[in-house]
Amino acid sequence: METNFTPSKITIRAKLLGIILAIIVSGLALMIFLATYFFRDDSEKRVQDNNLALVDIIGQKVESDLKGISFALQSFSNLQMQNSSAQVKSEQEKELFANNPNFIYMAILSSSGENITTVKYFINKKYIEENEIKPSSFQSVNKSYEEKLFKSLRGGTVLFNASPGFVTPILGMAIPWRNAGKNYSLLVYIDSIEFIKTFQGQGINTTYLVNEEGEILAHLDTKLVIEGSNLSNVPIVKSMLESKIDNRQIKYNDDKNKEILGSFKKLWNYGLGIISVVEADLVFEAVYNIQRRNLIMLFIIINISVVIVFIFSRTISNPIKLLVEATKEVEQGNFNVTIKPVSGDEVGVLTHSFRSMAEGLEEREKVKSILGSMIDPTVVQEAMKDMAALKRGKEDEITAFFSDVAGFSTISEQLTSVDLASLLNEYLSSMTIILKQHEGVLDKYIGDAIVAIFNAPVHIENHSLKAARASLEMVGKLDELRKYWTKNNLYSKEAQEMDARIGLNTGPAKVGFMGTDDLASYTMMGDTVNLAARLEAAGKDYGVSILVSETVNERIISEMFTRELDLVRVKGKNEPVKLYELIDTKSGIASNLKECAALYEQGLKKYLSRDFKNAIVFFQDAIKAKGTKDKSSKMLIERCEYFITEQPPKDWDGVFTRTHK
Repeated sequence: METNFTPSKITIRAKLLGIILAIIVSGLALMIFLATYFFRDDSEKRVQDNNLALVDIIGQKVESDLKGISFALQSFSNLQMQNSSAQVKSEQEKELFANNPNFIYMAILSSSGENITTVKYFINKKYIEENEIKPSSFQSVNKSYEEKLFKSLRGGTVLFNASPGFVTPILGMAIPWRNAGKNYSLLVYIDSIEFIKTFQGQGINTTYLVNEEGEILAHLDTKLVIEGSNLSNVPIVKSMLESKIDNRQIKYNDDKNKEILGSFKKLWNYGLGIISVVEADLVFEAVYNIQRRNLIMLFIIINISVVIVFIFSRTISNPIKLLVEATKEVEQGNFNVTIKPVSGDEVGVLTHSFRSMAEGLEEREKVKSILGSMIDPTVVQEAMKDMAALKRGKEDEITAFFSDVAGFSTISEQLTSVDLASLLNEYLSSMTIILKQHEGVLDKYIGDAIVAIFNAPVHIENHSLKAARASLEMVGKLDELRKYWTKNNLYSKEAQEMDARIGLNTGPAKVGFMGTDDLASYTMMGDTVNLAARLEAAGKDYGVSILVSETVNERIISEMFTRELDLVRVKGKNEPVKLYELIDTKSGIASNLKECAALYEQGLKKYLSRDFKNAIVFFQDAIKAKGTKDKSSKMLIERCEYFITEQPPKDWDGVFTRTHK
């Protein structure tokens, strides 16, 4: 029995190990995944809550500090605007900077049209001397932040980063102040080093302060503060600036594609935002450590399982191994196996059943071998799937194939029975191989004739085209065989010149097993089949190798080159049939044959329109173009000559009626 089975290189022992390990690995992996997922999710929620609590606490402190600064500025300004002596005001100034050593400059500003006027200003002389800051630099810094100061004069509290003007962390704060019915702005520059410490020491979290424009005011990295960095494009800062609520949690990826967990709190009164962020990898480090420990445990469990399963699997794999060896013996034709059951379990039952099966297998193999040599393998395969369906038969579209050797009776008379059998086997074998390569199904051999079906019992795409390709290949193969026989002086001269005719037709037909319940064969029946047989026979009259119907021609015309030969009424049918010669593929057609076909078809049109004299001219030109005899042209010339002398009746439709098969 022919088989495409390829033995697996994986033994049952290996499969058993694989299955059990797969169950263990998948189960534990799922547990690790779920534990990691839920632990990570819980950790993320706790960190986000911690972030939110952190920004809330820092926000309260910042807000308290800013209120204290505002109160100090307003109290001091009220005293300075009173009619006190210069000495008193000087003492008040000293007290301001003594109580607030981080204040380096304070000014009372007013507006005059589009200009800002400094009404009074006060400088922490000790600070600027220690930090080598020129007193004149404050005016230039004020000038650069006029836009923000105008906002304060219009009634809004403004905080901004003045660090770039001093090259040290400096926070600018301007608050609106009204005195004696006039609007002022109280401006103070504060050394923010101490202020920044509020945002330090938060563990793995990074907290910082930004204003309503996204400018960084306080950050653990003082370099960012000194540079006056703007973080408005950072996702959490952008979300904070656009938010209509006080606080929010957010998760995003930074510019290095690291996952960040963050929270913010807005201080509406000051246009500020407290932001706390932490890298997810730092948060989940504990999760990853647990995951690594779980994976190590998984590895240990797998190794222990491998040892246990390996020992157990031997009790199953060894008997099966013996059974496999016995099966190979049967496969090689040795049905006398000596294997015996060694246990009473399922493997033992299988071994006993195998011995019983082997006893009757040899006779069955003989029957299958005989059947396989008599019926097409495709039919056998389909019969094994559903014999009842093939017996019921069905109506289906097929392409019927008929092939016959021209003058085979003469050839058979000249050869001995041995040579005749050799010739037939060589020819039929070559043609059948081509038929199977193009998915055709052998119906039967009738002496030298081949009957085949395309598209039954198995459906195939483009069955008409595949039948046409097979036919052309058969014609080419027969030419090779003729040359080989001639070169080696085989058989007779007539055999060396042997030619074959092929008829193809596509249409509905009855297909299935035909015969009795005891003896039947898979075949086809119907008008489609009969016409294909008539086409094969008609090929002799027209001197062509392949004759196809109009239906086939329509299906193959995109790839094949054909010639319309005639319009005939075949025996047994009333409807006229168009005949076409299949010559070659469009890509392989010779130029002279192409010209011959064109001239012939012009002649056929003249013939059908009763212009017999001009038709003869075209048919004669077709013969010249072909360069060899063209039986079809010659036959049509004879008809034209007949009709010139004997005019056809008025109701003549050009259809030629064939009186023989």
